[in-house]
Amino acid sequence: MKKLSVKNGIFFALLLLVGTFVSCLSDGDETIVLESKDILGIPSDSKATPNPTINEETTYIPNVQYTIDQEEGAVIMRIDMTGIQDPQTLKWIKLFGTEKEGQNVWVSVDGKPKGIEVYNNSDDDANKTITADLVFLVDNSGSMSEEADAIARDIVAWARTLASSGLDIRFGCVGYGGNVGSQYSYLVENYGITGALNITTFEQLNNFLNNRSQSGTARTKGFVGDDKTTLQSIAGYSYYSDAGGECGVQALRFANENFSFRNGANRIYVNFTDDANYPGGFDEISIKYLLSDWKTSMGTIHTVFSNDSSSINSRLSIGEKPWLMSRYTGGTELYASSSFTGVSLNDLPVTGAMQNAYIIRFTNIDEFMDGKPHNMKITVLSKDRNVQAEKTFSIVFGEKNT
Repeated sequence: MKKLSVKNGIFFALLLLVGTFVSCLSDGDETIVLESKDILGIPSDSKATPNPTINEETTYIPNVQYTIDQEEGAVIMRIDMTGIQDPQTLKWIKLFGTEKEGQNVWVSVDGKPKGIEVYNNSDDDANKTITADLVFLVDNSGSMSEEADAIARDIVAWARTLASSGLDIRFGCVGYGGNVGSQYSYLVENYGITGALNITTFEQLNNFLNNRSQSGTARTKGFVGDDKTTLQSIAGYSYYSDAGGECGVQALRFANENFSFRNGANRIYVNFTDDANYPGGFDEISIKYLLSDWKTSMGTIHTVFSNDSSSINSRLSIGEKPWLMSRYTGGTELYASSSFTGVSLNDLPVTGAMQNAYIIRFTNIDEFMDGKPHNMKITVLSKDRNVQAEKTFSIVFGEKNT
């Protein structure tokens, strides 16, 4: 039997008396033992140290995607996460896992330290590919007319750069907030979802924004793609079709609940707006929804706000600060002028976040594969303590075959 390594001597003695843990695996009852050797380059849990204590958060850990992989007979938890920025230098940090010199990231599950292997996108390993599904949420209300053409132009240029950067990336788009008038009879006089393109290639995104004889805010109106009829019909439902004004959370939920995201891909949203999020009294499309019902795997929201941010303060009674969508999910923020001049989306922080993404892997997860939620905590702490961040995710590891 492999050795079970714990730090508490008394508890270790009790474990020796008890003998074994038992679990119902696919080939019968077997003893669960903590791995005492490295598997597929992943350090064993016996080498892991507890998550360190941080004094105060100086940056954010973004939401993550997680998948369970089978590799050479071992069950591996894979965590995909976009980059983390040093708040002082604005550089994207490289993560080092268990037993690596300069270790600066730790993972525990239900308080149990895990041995982790970290792959940084900057490591340039051809055998590992960072995948991302990027959805643009675009406010196409009348106040965005000044920015609309510039935003569409820059989205296409930026998407082209990302598509050629080595990332495995796909794109989608949702237009929202423009009063649709009589274009769609069931949406007359309501704010809501006015256009959509499901997850697809860069070429189709370019066609949606530039090649439909549309200009200004109309660029993101209308439904395009093989499923356009379905998306257009769904846009008339419930909280997709009614709000107190432009509502980024409404567009966010539309994409999350109806788009064809790829399994394991980082879900990334970029919300372009010049005004508050107006839920119209509906909690389902309020930013509060992100605090109560937005799950870890649903993705990270980044904000591009093209107005004076103080302009929202006078309307707090009916509107919400849209950049809170980013702060609640570990996203980034960019502030631009109302004409959207002097801004390059290549400089958008999410560009660096994607190009400096990570894959974190650990194993020995049989005891957590019970179909119930478990608390996975990720702590990032740089040696100089400039970078301090911690986030606990509720993770369901799935169930073992019985």
